[in-house]
Amino acid sequence: MHDCDCMNTRNRFNPENRFIGDIEDGKRYPFGVYTKEESDAKYAVKQTEADLAALTARVDALEYKDIAINSFNAAPPVSEIGSSQTITLAWSLNKQATQQNINGTPVEGNTKQFIGVSSDQVYTLTATDGNTSASMSVRVIFANQIYYGVAADTSDLSGLFKVLSNDVEREITVNAGEGEYIIYALPVRLGAVKFYVSGFEGGFEEPVVRSVTNESGYYEQYQIYRSTNANLGETTVDIKEV
Repeated sequence: MHDCDCMNTRNRFNPENRFIGDIEDGKRYPFGVYTKEESDAKYAVKQTEADLAALTARVDALEYKDIAINSFNAAPPVSEIGSSQTITLAWSLNKQATQQNINGTPVEGNTKQFIGVSSDQVYTLTATDGNTSASMSVRVIFANQIYYGVAADTSDLSGLFKVLSNDVEREITVNAGEGEYIIYALPVRLGAVKFYVSGFEGGFEEPVVRSVTNESGYYEQYQIYRSTNANLGETTVDIKEV
């Protein structure tokens, strides 16, 4: 038999944490913190918030939404022809998918890399939630440089502006000084172009054709156009596909 001081051990809480009153509806009321009325009011608010959250969750579960692909992107979308690239695909869905695949191959998460890509590719993402499915495609292309700017002749393209593209049409504004011509050079495989200045067609010589090697070691035939006249000053040229 052990001696004990029941009066000292009956309440193990510090004075500031002692409880007053009986348990009512599963609640006790801490001394010196809230009055019974204040505690009842706060409990009612908390209970309402909990009930509302539970109800919202149930409503969301009942309001079924078809699965959808919010975004699907490839990086880089354009690469220099002759190069080998690591293509990173990234996507987001409006809900958790039960299954997803790219070009028929199962994938997990929301990113996927393809290594050693060296030619145009189309990637199609398909996702399903078990009831509905959604698909979206993205294309990766390989292109060569298109050069434009001003120079004394067509022999050197290195000092010109360049854009990695298979689109021959664009508007350029250049400033051709003394002895300088407007130059526009593009791969022969992209076809011929026409030039318009102030809405009028013409002003360029027939192109010369020569082989050009890009930074990835790929070479192909280029058609290089030169303006008929030099020293044209600031000029805006609209280039259109034939």
